[in-house]
Amino acid sequence: MNIIPFWPRPILLVIFFILFFSFWNIEYFYAKPKEILSDKEINRKYCDADKCKFMFTYHVVEQETQSNRHFISFIQIAELLGRTMVLTNVGQSRVSSLKNFSFDFYYDVDELSKKFPKVKFISQYEFHKWTEERYNKPDVMHAYLENSGLNPNYTVQDNTAFFDRLLSEYRMDRFDLRLNNSVIFKRIHIGNMGHSSRYGNKNVKLKKRLAAELKSNAEVMLIKHDVIRGSIFERLSPMPYARHITKAASKLVEKLKPYIAIHWRMEQGQVDLMPQCSESLVTYLKKLTLKTGITNIYLATDYPLVSHKKNNKILSQSDTFMNIRGNHHTAMKILNSSFNVNTWVSTHALDYLQLYPMGGEQIQEELNGGGIQGIFDKLMLINADYFIAGPKGCC
Repeated sequence: MNIIPFWPRPILLVIFFILFFSFWNIEYFYAKPKEILSDKEINRKYCDADKCKFMFTYHVVEQETQSNRHFISFIQIAELLGRTMVLTNVGQSRVSSLKNFSFDFYYDVDELSKKFPKVKFISQYEFHKWTEERYNKPDVMHAYLENSGLNPNYTVQDNTAFFDRLLSEYRMDRFDLRLNNSVIFKRIHIGNMGHSSRYGNKNVKLKKRLAAELKSNAEVMLIKHDVIRGSIFERLSPMPYARHITKAASKLVEKLKPYIAIHWRMEQGQVDLMPQCSESLVTYLKKLTLKTGITNIYLATDYPLVSHKKNNKILSQSDTFMNIRGNHHTAMKILNSSFNVNTWVSTHALDYLQLYPMGGEQIQEELNGGGIQGIFDKLMLINADYFIAGPKGCC
């Protein structure tokens, strides 16, 4: 028996593997390292420029009707400064970065762009992605606008103390911004220079002052305001609503036409007068339906139309209407027992929202309080053949 010496064995193994694998078709793959974009390239991706300059109105005070007007004022400021406007999230009748729905859930972005052709827009989601992708985090300036009847003067003060609220209340640390001691905080009191179209010269003067005061090389301007009644500059038409809402409203309008629309905001009325107000409304409606022959009635109200409770309290259609009493329930029973009243709930006009990508739970939360249904109600009121608003004391 011939025994192969130990030392040639490795050589034989190598020859064996070469012969064996020569029959295999082996492809070799080279994994190319992931390309890392520079900050300039990231900027071009999101704002079509080497340097981005965004304005982010992260929280607008007041509910939808007023916040709609306020947001237009901020778009005018963005236009004044040549900044790209971040389209803040919306929800529960608010415009706020803390809400769950994108801006186009309430508003028509295409029509808004036509309204402001000189202004570029970016969604809050895209803005957030930009801050995450940036290697060197964007620097920030913060402006806080306010107005008080007690002080008619235009003044500017340091507002560094607002930094804590920016993080704790508005959670701006969710965005990858350079939120440190480099942030410039300004508190600007506009005095009696704005909010009235009657004073065109004051509007021009205010624009010049704000343009100078808010001039900054910071990539991000965070801007907020205290309650400022009306528009800061000239009053423009409201922001157009999203097509899915206008389409749903048009569909119901066509179905109900002709119809009478009632707007009853119980929050502003005297609680003890509610039953009496309802009886007066029923009497008036009977006369009107007899006179016109119109029998379809649509009701827009802040009274709770959906059975929903939080902490054992019934939630209304407005997050500011907290004190719902027995007289409110009695008033609604009087009306419903006298007429077949249509609402966004009874007509199932907004049921399509359950298919919205955000999911049923968040949609239900939106519908349980003030929110998108308020916009829908507004459209139904505008298109009615007859409109009824309650007298003083009733709403």
